[in-house]
Amino acid sequence: MKLGKKTILLGGLPIGLAVSGALAFVVLSGGSAPKPEIPDPKVGQHGVMLVLEERVVNLMQTGAAGYRYAKIGLTVELRPASADFYALAGEPRVVAEKLAVGESEASVPLLLDALGRVVSARDSSQISGPEARVAVKAELLTAFRQILGDREVIDLYFTDLVMQ
Repeated sequence: MKLGKKTILLGGLPIGLAVSGALAFVVLSGGSAPKPEIPDPKVGQHGVMLVLEERVVNLMQTGAAGYRYAKIGLTVELRPASADFYALAGEPRVVAEKLAVGESEASVPLLLDALGRVVSARDSSQISGPEARVAVKAELLTAFRQILGDREVIDLYFTDLVMQ
């Protein structure tokens, strides 16, 4: 069957318009704009504080001596959605912090799992002492940043660390 020029033009015109329209939409919309860069807090400031409930974690056993478990409390400092957060005080700060914490609550089970995984892979000698705490903190920071994002987690703080 031989197609005439008129048939090809009538069939190809709508297809060409659809393709060019889709291309224009993709180019002009440009996807979502990148989030503005939120700076780290300055001295005397802090980001959003996500308090994790205390956990009792069984420690790896090495020999008869040593502790069997550790009770650990952590607070994760998160980057706020806006740099304006740092200037808030009083009730506006409390409201903004509650909203920000609420946005991160879905990740809390993953954070607690990472906490258990990191700590339970150590024995008491690998947790006690300043150098050991720094190493545990560094590994937890890496794990938490994998869950929440590299730019979202500013720091984390031990609020409790007791071994028995």
